[in-house]
Amino acid sequence: MIRQLLYRSGQLFEFTAADMTRLLLKSRAYNARHGIGGMLLLQDGLFMQLLEGPAEAVDALYARIASDPRHCEVRLMVRAERTAPLLPGSRMAWSEALMDGETPLFDGIETDTQALARLETARNDRVAAAMRDFLHGAPVPSGGLGCARALERVL
Repeated sequence: MIRQLLYRSGQLFEFTAADMTRLLLKSRAYNARHGIGGMLLLQDGLFMQLLEGPAEAVDALYARIASDPRHCEVRLMVRAERTAPLLPGSRMAWSEALMDGETPLFDGIETDTQALARLETARNDRVAAAMRDFLHGAPVPSGGLGCARALERVL
């Protein structure tokens, strides 16, 4: 059995392309060492992230993420046990949600098309459905994000 966590949070730190690239590279290296996989999604200053792997490692990583000052209002959406990962082999897949006509904020960071295809084929999976909805601009579940107002004050 593996642990699966899906959370969402608000962006309280203004990431540059270099910041995001560094974050993804560090995440992939850390995750590879600890047997963790998943995917990071970004939609208009909001993150959604899937973490999958050994329960102790996933829980420890989530605790670190929840206390990271670059996030606010980290909200756990799903905590489940699975026999197999939703995204096998993805140490930290990436995708930005782009609305009609938008250009990527992080041009040059390649979207993981294999992970996106897997989300599309996992039709009856509630985690895959939540991630697909997020990427298509659906409202973020579990309440509003007051940190968006805090970010406006920071900028």
